[in-house]
Amino acid sequence: MLVPRGEWWTAAFCADPGPEMYCDVCTVPEWNAAGTVLRTVDLDLDVVRPRGGEARTEDEEEFAEHQVRYGYPDRVVGKARQTCEWLMEAGRRGGDGVEPFASVYRYWLSLIG
Repeated sequence: MLVPRGEWWTAAFCADPGPEMYCDVCTVPEWNAAGTVLRTVDLDLDVVRPRGGEARTEDEEEFAEHQVRYGYPDRVVGKARQTCEWLMEAGRRGGDGVEPFASVYRYWLSLIG
């Protein structure tokens, strides 16, 4: 799992049979002082790239429902949508994607078999 600093997402790169890439759109992840507990709020939007397929957005209905139920501020809604769009572009298959979504994750997955 990748937890980038200062970004509104996390990413998991899965061994077969899981999806190649599974990204959660969330509030900026924060570690506690000891670096042992991670806190973030999952905003429901996910960007998933199945093995051999193209990236797609999932759970847009939940995101829309929770905007109303939990009263997400406009700034949070805008940032979540912007992040989702960026992840869709960054997670494109082939030479169009950007790291770590393009290929670098394959090395780390090879270490687990």
